[in-house]
Amino acid sequence: MAVRLSDEVKVGILIGDEEVRAVFPGYANPEMAAAIKKLALGRNTVGRGGQVKDKSYEARVGFFNSTCIRVENVEGDDGQPLTPDTADWRQKIPANWKLSFALFFEEKATLSDEEVGN
Repeated sequence: MAVRLSDEVKVGILIGDEEVRAVFPGYANPEMAAAIKKLALGRNTVGRGGQVKDKSYEARVGFFNSTCIRVENVEGDDGQPLTPDTADWRQKIPANWKLSFALFFEEKATLSDEEVGN
């Protein structure tokens, strides 16, 4: 069976017994390709004296905040579904969730096609 390319990529993580999904633009989207590249290159910087500074947290959170289209199976504290129409919806997503979603793209970028099942 062929792999179908889509305009969206859905990434799921388990939170307790529930799967939370974040939806991102598809891989063919030029802005998404640029964001993945920025994520990969922005994880570390070299400071004075060649000291490497870890910027992976900021890079991953920034990636999520700049690319995520919507989340699925998430409710706000008012019990209503969290949607792009919800004010500041990205800020309501816990940082550790954002890191997990971003790690999906980092892993895909570093593994061979055979290792990720493509």
